[in-house]
Amino acid sequence: MKKFILITLMCVTAFTMVSCTGAYTEISGTWTKPNYNGKKFKNILVVAISDDIVKRNSVESAVVKELGKDKINSSTSSTILDFNKIEKTKEGKFDTTKLDGVKKALSEAGYDGAIVISLLDIKEKTEYVPGQTYYQPSYYYSYGYQPYSYNGFYNYSFTTYNVVNTPGYHVTTKKIFIESRLFDIQEDNLLWASTSETLNPSNLNDFSNSYSRALVNSLLNDDVVK
Repeated sequence: MKKFILITLMCVTAFTMVSCTGAYTEISGTWTKPNYNGKKFKNILVVAISDDIVKRNSVESAVVKELGKDKINSSTSSTILDFNKIEKTKEGKFDTTKLDGVKKALSEAGYDGAIVISLLDIKEKTEYVPGQTYYQPSYYYSYGYQPYSYNGFYNYSFTTYNVVNTPGYHVTTKKIFIESRLFDIQEDNLLWASTSETLNPSNLNDFSNSYSRALVNSLLNDDVVK
């Protein structure tokens, strides 16, 4: 019986750990331009700042998909903006004096808004979770099929509880910190910004889906896009 209880507890623990897999994104902070009351954009360009075209396209596509669910027009930028062709300064930053042509081209293409997504940090931490001790009621029968509760004092006292120990284990947590900004391209104004934390994404798609849902929900809840 003791062995059965131990195996059951281990199975429940394993099931719980598997069930908890999957990314969770929290918007940790937002800022909105004073006196800005939201706008219905014609077409929002979604720009994920990354030299990795696969990661960039995954994040941009997920955000465009989420915006589309609320009938907000948007497009990915991975086929429009090539960061490798934009001149950079000696420090590795984009040369802002060379961006006028980009702004003009985007405006002429019909984009009036842009969501710019940039990675702030990635942090990983491994912690040890110690094992636990459980005291389980015993189902020991000392007199045939008669329950122990009908036994005498000694049998009841010494067979009431079984001690079950579960092993300790290591858990690695991963957090991805993202900054998101909404711009009015025509007026070249920053309208809204947010920071977010995504916990334990299992893969790129898991992160993209979790992040995009949280981002779009925040945009709608803050009434910055309509």
